[in-house]
Amino acid sequence: MDNVTHALHGLALYAAAATDPALAQDPTAMSAVLWAVSLGSQAPDFDFVVRLFGGDIAYLKHHRGISHSIPAWLIWPTVLALVLWFFFPGHFGLLWWWSFLGVIVHVGMDLLTTYGTAAFWPLSKRRYGWDVLMIVDLVLWAFGALGIYLWWTGVSPERVLWYTILPSIVYLLLRVAVQYYLRSRVRRYYEKTGVDIGRISVIPFLGMFRWNLVVESPQGYQLGTAHLRKGISIKDSYARQGAEQVMAELEHSQVYQVFRWFARHLFLEVKTDEQGQMRAEMADLTFGFSDRLPLMAQVTLDAEGKVLEEKLIRKPDKFRKTDKKTQQNKNHDAK
Repeated sequence: MDNVTHALHGLALYAAAATDPALAQDPTAMSAVLWAVSLGSQAPDFDFVVRLFGGDIAYLKHHRGISHSIPAWLIWPTVLALVLWFFFPGHFGLLWWWSFLGVIVHVGMDLLTTYGTAAFWPLSKRRYGWDVLMIVDLVLWAFGALGIYLWWTGVSPERVLWYTILPSIVYLLLRVAVQYYLRSRVRRYYEKTGVDIGRISVIPFLGMFRWNLVVESPQGYQLGTAHLRKGISIKDSYARQGAEQVMAELEHSQVYQVFRWFARHLFLEVKTDEQGQMRAEMADLTFGFSDRLPLMAQVTLDAEGKVLEEKLIRKPDKFRKTDKKTQQNKNHDAK
């Protein structure tokens, strides 16, 4: 999630602490809680320093990695409590607990997005993304703004939580149900058409009705939308490209290693120029949007397979599609 949403959830934890009469009557303790939840709700994203010192490729590899993992759930609260203890002596346990809750809520909300999170390392190396929320969700922002307004007007902490947290939970459960229904609907459609498919992703988009769609098959990938009312619409198709001739050489590329580990739907295309140099372009189709693939990279190899250049592409061109004229805007009613 974005840092604004994380901050709002930190304030929600502060409101929860204020429901404890003993804490609410101790201004120093409440100040300690405010600092603990504010920093704890942001701490896992302190991995931004990786970009400052290691660049974009290193950041892509490490963001939402160990900083969100099980050891970090305990390390972040300990570090924050030790730092804040100098300002709030005698409250180490209080600082640790509320920092811990801030970290846990942060990681939990990140798991609901599409961008993978290595939340369960070292038990699992997999990056989990449950495709329930976009990185920025305006509905959650609205609930947070409502909570701030109610607090400012003097509404009790209990009622603030009742009017904001309960609707937020209902909203999240509704999104989970819609996503599950659309996934089932997509699978039923392909079963009826007899097309053999592999992994599918139903990815959140603006609103509740339209979701982006990625479907893998032995022939390639299909990108489109899954809509509650309009059914399934396939916009683009990407054929699997023969890249076996450079797979061994690409293993020496840091970019390729990161993409192979990070990308949920990795598409790889290899082109050879007149000098025999090969250019491997790769993209994570999970993040395809509006006929563009924003998460792309490029590796250039010489005729002997040596890596000459590797980079992320900030303003990517369109990838070549399969039978664009017939696939573009081809709608399938999945009812």
